[in-house]
Amino acid sequence: MSADSSADPSGSARLPCRTKFTWALGSLGDNYAGNTIGQLKDPVYTVALGVPPEMIGWALSVPLVLDAFFDPVVGFWSDNWRGRWGRRRPFILAGAILLGVTMTLLWLPPAGSGWSHAALAAYFLGATMLFYAAYSFFLVPYRALGLELTTDYHERTRLQGWGMMVGLIGGLGLPWLYKIALLLGGAGVGSTASADAILAGARWVGAGVGILILVTCLVPALGCREPAFQPSPSKLRLGPALAATLRNRPFLHMLGMNFFATVGMYSPVTVSLLVSIYFLFQGNQDGAATLTGYLGMAQMIGSLAGVPINTGVSVRLGKRGAALIALGIGAAGFASLWWTLLPAHPYAALASQFLIGWGMQGVWLMSATMNADVCDSDELATGQRREGVYGAVFALEQKIAFAVAALLGGYLVSRCGYVTSAAPAGEVQAALRTTLVLTPLVGLTLAAAAIATYPLTRRRVLEIQAQLPGRRAGARSP
Repeated sequence: MSADSSADPSGSARLPCRTKFTWALGSLGDNYAGNTIGQLKDPVYTVALGVPPEMIGWALSVPLVLDAFFDPVVGFWSDNWRGRWGRRRPFILAGAILLGVTMTLLWLPPAGSGWSHAALAAYFLGATMLFYAAYSFFLVPYRALGLELTTDYHERTRLQGWGMMVGLIGGLGLPWLYKIALLLGGAGVGSTASADAILAGARWVGAGVGILILVTCLVPALGCREPAFQPSPSKLRLGPALAATLRNRPFLHMLGMNFFATVGMYSPVTVSLLVSIYFLFQGNQDGAATLTGYLGMAQMIGSLAGVPINTGVSVRLGKRGAALIALGIGAAGFASLWWTLLPAHPYAALASQFLIGWGMQGVWLMSATMNADVCDSDELATGQRREGVYGAVFALEQKIAFAVAALLGGYLVSRCGYVTSAAPAGEVQAALRTTLVLTPLVGLTLAAAAIATYPLTRRRVLEIQAQLPGRRAGARSP
C-alpha cells in the first residue's frame, strides 16, 4: 500500500489540514457515541421508567467491563491485519455501521408492556453490550490511526487538538439531547414532562444520533490513507503483547491520570441531574433540562477555548506540565460549584462549567498525545509498532473507568438518601450538592499524583526517535 504523503517518516513536516480534518470528523461521532448514553440514561430509565439508579449503574458498568477486555483483542487483530485497505480502515468501517444501529436500539425499551424494573434494566444491559462491542470495532483502530499519522512530537498534539476541536464544535448539541427529547415528545415549555413524553422523544433523538454517528465515523474509513507499514519480522502473541504494554512505565502514568480524572468527573453525573431538578428548580424538569443544555454548552465552550491554550502550554512546558496545569484548572472549576450552585441564580454555574471544560480538555488532550510518544518508547524496547494494542488498552482503561463511575454513581445517589419517584428532602439535597463538589476533587488529586513523575519529556522522545532507525535495521538483519 502506498504511503500517504502527509505521513512524513522524519516527522519534520506538518500534516495537511485536509488530512487532519478527515481524521478529526471521526471524533465527532466518537463524542456522540461516548456521551449520549450519559445524557439520556437517567431521564429515560431512572426518571421516566423508575428503574433504581443502582440497577442502571450495574447494567451500564457490566457491559463496559466485559467489553473492555475485548478492546485488546480488536487492537491485536488490527495491528496484525493484512489487506489492500490497510490495517485500520476495515475495522473502522464495520464499527461505524454497527454503532449507528445499536445507538437506536438503546432507546427502544419495551415500556408499557408490564416489564418489571429488573427486566427493563436487563434490556438496557443487553443493548449496551451490543453497543460497546460495536464501539470497540470503531474506536480502537480509529485511535491507532491517529497515533501513526505523524511522528512529530508537537504535530501529534496538534492532530489530537484538531480531533477535539471538531468533536467539541459538533458536540455542542450533546447537552441539549434531554431538552430535545422533551420537545420531540410533546412536553410543553415549562411543564412537568410525562414518562411517555420522555420515552417518545428519546426514540427520535436516538435515531438521529445513530445516523450522525454512522455518517461521521465512516469519513476516516473512506477518506484517510494509512501510512506505509513495514511488518516486523517477528510477532508478539496477544498475551505477551499485553504484558509488554502493561510494563511500559510512562503508559501506566498516563493511564492512572486518565482513570482517576474520568472516575472523578463522571461518577456524580446522576447526582448532578438530581441537584438540577430538585435543588435548583424544585422538581421542574423542563427548567433543569434547559439549564443542563446551557451548562453543557458552557463546558464545551471552555473546552474549545482550552484547545489552543493547552496546546501552547504543552509546546512551552511539555506534556506533563500541561497536564498538571489542566488538572488544577479543572479542580478550580469543580470547587467553585460550592458557590455557584444557587437556586436564586442557577445560571451562575456557567462560569464553573467553563473552567471545568477548559481543564478537562487539557487532561484528555495530553492523554491522547502522550499515548503516541509511548508507542515510540515501546518500539525501542520491543521492536514492534503496536498502536492498536496501546489504543486498545487505553480504551480498556477508559471503559473500566466509566464502568467504575457508573457503578459508583448509583451508590453515591443511594448513600445521599435519594429514593426514586419521590422528591428528596432538604438534607438529601444538601448531601447531593456536597457529593457533586467533593467527588471530582478527590479524583483530580489522585490524577495529579499519577502524572507528576511521567518521564517522557520532549528531549527523551527525540532521543528515542534518533535510536529507532538503528533498532529497526537490527530487527531486519538476519
